[in-house]
Amino acid sequence: MTNYKITNLKTKAVYFLNEPQKETFFKINTFYDGIKKVYNYRIQNIKDIKNKKIESFLFMVVSVCIMAALYIGLCELLTFIDRITLN
Repeated sequence: MTNYKITNLKTKAVYFLNEPQKETFFKINTFYDGIKKVYNYRIQNIKDIKNKKIESFLFMVVSVCIMAALYIGLCELLTFIDRITLN
């Protein structure tokens, strides 16, 4: 069953609802205000939120690994240049 995070854009209230609850929620409340032409709620799938957090964490880990590899490579290059110039 799909879970949703629904945020009221006016009051900033947050609701965590599953799919049947979401359907009954929007039968009572209006999602789009046709007069003001604005949306009243923001709907986010909780799986998407978790996936974005995991992706950002993995991106950070990979970027730190690449930076460390570049730093070690630079140190090896400098030691190689130092060995060549001393002989």
